[in-house]
Amino acid sequence: MDTRTQDRLPKMKPYALARTSLMLALSILLLIGCSSSSTSQEVKIYSGQATNEGNIRAQSQGHGLNGAFIQELDRAFNEKGIKLMNNMSADDGEGGITYMYLLNGSGRHVVKVHIFGDDHTRTLRMKEMYGNAEDQAVLQNVLGKTSIRSKGYVSMVYTASGGQKDVYEDEVLQVFDHMLYKLD
Repeated sequence: MDTRTQDRLPKMKPYALARTSLMLALSILLLIGCSSSSTSQEVKIYSGQATNEGNIRAQSQGHGLNGAFIQELDRAFNEKGIKLMNNMSADDGEGGITYMYLLNGSGRHVVKVHIFGDDHTRTLRMKEMYGNAEDQAVLQNVLGKTSIRSKGYVSMVYTASGGQKDVYEDEVLQVFDHMLYKLD
């Protein structure tokens, strides 16, 4: 290259060259990452894992098979003037799910709805969790009072603690009975 041609080429400062090289390297890494992510998603689709994850996500958000039941539960409590708040849910890893609510936002009044894969699993798990597998039970200790109503693959649990154990009991048990009756 002669000196006349060399003078016409743009001169890059060292930091600009380093910056350009870094941007190029990051672009290549992003492309590699995107393609491996796409491959991972395709594997999930073909193996059925994506469907299972979607079903679990739908159940935890109150959609899918349990959605109508949870929506009716919310409506029934609203009719009694009780708000179900702080909705949380957890998958049990065996095809079941548990929803938990605070009544009117109070941590002293908790409703749990356990939906199991079948009635046999419900019986086993309720015995493990509460020490009782009866369809109707009341468990009381110094910390509080727990009322359980179960039918088929569903158990509904109300736990009240503190000095206000009986505030919502009648209304909650009426809603439980209504909901379990609807399972027929």
